[in-house]
Order: sequence, then C-alpha cells, then structure tokens
Amino acid sequence: MGLSFILLGSGSSGNTTLVSDGETHILVDVGLSGRETAKRLQECGIEPEEISAIVVSHEHGDHCRGVGPFAKKLEIPVFMTEGAFNSSEMKLDPGKHRAIAPGESFDIKGICFTGFSVPHDASDPLGFIIEKDGAKIGIVLDLGYMSNLVVERLKGCNGIVLESNHDVQMLKVGPYPWSLKQRVMSRRGHLSNDSVAQFLENDFDGQASHIVLAHISKKNNLPELALLSAQRALEARFDAICSRTRIELAMPDQISKRYCY
Repeated sequence: MGLSFILLGSGSSGNTTLVSDGETHILVDVGLSGRETAKRLQECGIEPEEISAIVVSHEHGDHCRGVGPFAKKLEIPVFMTEGAFNSSEMKLDPGKHRAIAPGESFDIKGICFTGFSVPHDASDPLGFIIEKDGAKIGIVLDLGYMSNLVVERLKGCNGIVLESNHDVQMLKVGPYPWSLKQRVMSRRGHLSNDSVAQFLENDFDGQASHIVLAHISKKNNLPELALLSAQRALEARFDAICSRTRIELAMPDQISKRYCY
C-alpha cells in the first residue's frame, strides 16, 4: 500500500483524519475528544496504541481539542507550528512538541509531510501535502479562499480533502449573528461551495481520482448542495481529463470510507 486516509470526523463537532501506509498510522488533527477518537479508530481496525504521531493544522478547538489528552496518554509526538502551539495553550510532556513551519517538509517513519500556509484566522494555519512511494494526498481545511499557493500545492495529488463549508445564501439567511457571518465569509474564514466550484472549473489540474468535500456546515449548507455544485463545475469544463475524478462527501459525525493510493 502507498497511502490511505479515512476521515474519522469532519465538521464543527471535530475534524480528525487518519493517514496510513499500512504500518505507520498518523492522525492529522484531533478535534474529536480523545475517547471518541479512540472509539472511531477501533471501528476502523486500528488500536490507539498504533498511532505514531499527531500533526495539527491549527489551534482551533474543532481541530485540536483532543490532541493534548490523546497525545499524553499514548506518549506520542505532536507536530505543530510554534504559533499554533502557543495559541492553543496545550500542555504536553517535555519534548513531545515538534515544531514545524510553513514550506518545510518533515518525515514521520517514512511518510513525508509538507505544510503550507492557508488563509484562515488562526496562528500559522497550515494545509498539508502527504507523500510516500509516489502517492500524494492533499488535506486543506479551514481557509477563506483558494490562494495561488493552495492551488499550486494541490497539483499532482492523487486524493484531496477540501473544505466546502457553506452555501453563501444559506449562511446569509441562517441563524448566525452578522459578525460571525462576516467572519465565515471573509478571506480568512471558510470556503464556500461557490469557491470550491470556481477552483474545480478553473484551476484544478484533473489529476486526483477523489476529491472529498469536508467540513460541511450543518446550519449553513446541505451535503447535496455541496456535491451538486462541485459536480456541475467539473462538468462545465468539457475536459476529458476530469472525467476520472470522483467528488465524494465526508458527512458530519460519520467515519468516511478508506481512500487508497
């Protein structure tokens, strides 16, 4: 096996992704509680003790609320930028925080991670490219818009996890206070269905066999809206190379299927 990933959870209740090469198992974010993370790992046939490390995108609770307890119990390292670590006020055993930085690659038991900056209202927020033996996965959650850097980093990926957080019209008429609506819609907020569609129609290189739409809002989006918007964008290209790309959904509060490359 090259690489695989499973989304253990996706959305405001907690984002956690399991990345594996069959022998080494790594968590990208632990937004679920430690107990719930362990439960969902076991449902996937992985014991918590098999996890080698945690890699954290940023300090917001839906991405790191379970990191400290989970890492402390298992005595595993946490890879996280200095800014995110300091902002999180996370308590880790001495030596367990491994500082990472945008643009720098790091290796975890033969699996190569490269973090890159994304536009979001957090301290040093990152997306990740994960590679081994020619397989390449991109995980990009929590970003206000598709920057040129994000578009460039996602080129050549076999599989992509990409936020499709909200439908703009649902958000505007939804229950959030106006200040929060402005934050979500800002260039350092969250990615809309329309922004994902624009990326797929104009900038996607067509190489990924799967694009998994994730972090779908329960209050400001519908899974079927996110899926339809993305599918129409690919169809609008009249581009045969994109015919092999499948758009799929990571449902809130559900474990996804395993994607293998």
